[in-house]
Amino acid sequence: MKKERFVMTATACFALLLAVGGALLLPRCAVAADVPDWENPDVNSRNREPIGCTRMPFPDAEAARTQPREASPWFQSLDGNWKFNWVPKPADKPTGFQEPAFDVSGWKEIPAPSCWELEGYGIPIYTNVKYPFPADPPRLPKEDDPVGSYRRTFTVPEAWAGREVFLQFRGVYSAYYVWVNGKEVGYAEDSKLPSEFNITKHLKPGENTLAVEVYRWCDGSYLEDQDFWRYSGIFRPVGIYSTAPVQLRDFRAQSDLDAAYKDAKLTVSANVRNLGAHPAAGYTVEATLYDAAGKPVGQTLKMPVGATATGAETVVTASSSVPDPLKWTAETPNLYRVVVALRDAKGKVVEADACSHGFRKIEIKDAVFMINGVPVKVKGVNRHEHDMHTSRTITVEGMIQDIKLMKQYNMNI
Repeated sequence: MKKERFVMTATACFALLLAVGGALLLPRCAVAADVPDWENPDVNSRNREPIGCTRMPFPDAEAARTQPREASPWFQSLDGNWKFNWVPKPADKPTGFQEPAFDVSGWKEIPAPSCWELEGYGIPIYTNVKYPFPADPPRLPKEDDPVGSYRRTFTVPEAWAGREVFLQFRGVYSAYYVWVNGKEVGYAEDSKLPSEFNITKHLKPGENTLAVEVYRWCDGSYLEDQDFWRYSGIFRPVGIYSTAPVQLRDFRAQSDLDAAYKDAKLTVSANVRNLGAHPAAGYTVEATLYDAAGKPVGQTLKMPVGATATGAETVVTASSSVPDPLKWTAETPNLYRVVVALRDAKGKVVEADACSHGFRKIEIKDAVFMINGVPVKVKGVNRHEHDMHTSRTITVEGMIQDIKLMKQYNMNI
């Protein structure tokens, strides 16, 4: 089930931080107009796609239901070795490296994803309540803010011609600029929030040059001060994917149980965006629930989209009853699949996507935490993604191992 997202602006976050942190004084947070983005709380991103669910378009509903995201023919991984340059402070960073003509043949290579401290650049830092740099919010130390410059090339599949192409970073510490073929694509912070950029207009046939400039610290680093290790770089996978001009940009599946915690109501909503040159009409979103055996449950929800102007987005919603679905608990983690498909005016599937969904109801009654009407004593830990060999870059196998260890110790969250 797609979780509810709470988004707070950088400015609001700093206001909250200052309100609860007596040592941080409001006058010191005044920001000059010419400060760099990574020291400006009013700049959290630039040209980043709207935040939505973790998604990947597939050509048909069955593939979306059964295949991992990386198996989509409209996805291409950009993981692997990148050309890399590291400097200890922003003043030393290379200029013009984003231009395709800039010679990076003498640069060393670094794997992406990875954390550069474990690849021989700088040092990892562990602190608890103390900042890893002198606190002067939102400013950062000018002599100790390492910058990593990444470069690589890629080729867009010919089969993607006429489609929109998006560049996806699943996690970067902690602020970064992106260029394609020398043209600035955008900027983003939020270290563990995936960021996507529409790079369609910057592409050319054949080989394209991708450049990324990463700063170890940014104003957001003041909000990340806690008991964990500090690492830097492109630490999660990178890739590109494509969609049709009329796309299923976002979707959500939510459910609620009745008073007896037996029957459920499933509500699916979808955001259909038109990036084409002409208004879109006649599109329909279909949502189907499947059980663990791959059998459809109940009726398929059909949501007419209506006319959507160029550059606009239409949200459609529909609900249905689900009689006595298998319930989700920590002991019985029953999951269904919700498959959402976008069809054009002729009924052809434009793209499809899917998510796992568990039917459960969480409540607090008389100060008692309950799941599906049953009191639950929460047993858990504060888990930071961490591998002893690769730090923040972890594998699916490593995640599964963590889950098994937690279950062995009777943890339920």
